[in-house]
Amino acid sequence: MGTYHLDLGDARTEELDDVINLLVDGDEFDVDAFVASDKGSDEPRRGSLIIVRNDERNAAAGRWVQAVEDLTTEQDVVLIVGDPASPEARRLHLTKAWASTSFHEDEDDDPEAIALAFADIAVK
Repeated sequence: MGTYHLDLGDARTEELDDVINLLVDGDEFDVDAFVASDKGSDEPRRGSLIIVRNDERNAAAGRWVQAVEDLTTEQDVVLIVGDPASPEARRLHLTKAWASTSFHEDEDDDPEAIALAFADIAVK
């Protein structure tokens, strides 16, 4: 399993514990295998995945969580696979993503996991 980071823009990231349950057009994929083998598509590929946050949370990620939990909005989301500083790190681009579910397992306001649905996915 690789390491994953949520790209918050302006060279800010939040390391994630995991990215799981990747579904693309109804088929389930291992995230690392998908990133390594994706050849792209001319057609949009709808799907979903779950990001699992760790205990070290970036303040900008808290604002991002609030925005993505607003079901009236859709936004592009970028997940970095590997070291964000490495030019070889791959990026999962989720187009028009929204939070379909968030999981709060403790008393704080930030969810530990967020299920994101998306209109398209691309690896760059």
